[in-house]
Amino acid sequence: MNLRIKKGVVALMLALTAGGVGYTAGSANVPPTAPTIPVANVSVPIAGTTRVIYSLDKKQNDKELIALIDAAKSKIYFAIYTFTLKNVADALVVAKERGVAVYGIVDGGQAESSYSVAIIKQLVGAGIPVVTEKHATGNGIMHIKALVTDSAYAHGSYNWTNSGTTINDEILEIGTDPVLRQTYENILRRLYEAYKGNEAAKAASYVFTGTYDYTDAQAHIGEYAFVRGTLVEAYTSKTGTVFLNFCTNYKTCSFSGVIFADDVKKFGDLNRYVGTVVTLSGKISLYKNKAEIVLSAPSQLKN
Repeated sequence: MNLRIKKGVVALMLALTAGGVGYTAGSANVPPTAPTIPVANVSVPIAGTTRVIYSLDKKQNDKELIALIDAAKSKIYFAIYTFTLKNVADALVVAKERGVAVYGIVDGGQAESSYSVAIIKQLVGAGIPVVTEKHATGNGIMHIKALVTDSAYAHGSYNWTNSGTTINDEILEIGTDPVLRQTYENILRRLYEAYKGNEAAKAASYVFTGTYDYTDAQAHIGEYAFVRGTLVEAYTSKTGTVFLNFCTNYKTCSFSGVIFADDVKKFGDLNRYVGTVVTLSGKISLYKNKAEIVLSAPSQLKN
């Protein structure tokens, strides 16, 4: 075999090898030894694999969660900020009925909203213990979105809602790495134990103590109440959080309403309330020595 032929054979072998690596690694240049799995595959993940799903590729993140729930053999922990998908709730109930231990953690404000109450009642009615956060200051939210089973985990930006499944830009990572799976389980177990005694069913039926002027809100920290006043400004911060201010100088004001960026779009144009008397409802919390109510649902803001 002359030198020119030998060089041609070597070049062909290198091209074939490179092609094989490209097929295995994909466009993300993953090392060829890394395990892979199709991006859109509603199934239990193969051991040792991870896949990251963009919600609008197939609009089936709910089915991905249900596949994990259906495959669970002994335990499921979940923590979710907004939960309105009945098909996911149904899958959790079925898992509970077949003997899987299921434990849930939800956000306090969301537990009170009309969006999540029906789902919480369904889960609790099926014997699934669901607790809600109880931060010492009365402030803060439970913003985790994660599911952990005995063999896999799923986490990301994805709230368990129809809009999260079919409209929003969301990411959901599903994996089986044993160290990561155990890490997520440890966190959710710790939160569940810390929030015991603060059952979500109670949060959905809190009794409101009364209606107060915004200047009196600080005297009712920790209470669920209605707070009224004339809205001076709906200010949007650099992070997208909206502050409902009731004083010309917000720095010296004793009370404000807060809507976090993830929830702002639910409320529409908040400037329509400026100059009118509005009533905020929810838990009065203390943050930096000022009273506030965190709003996560439009039903908490009336005029």
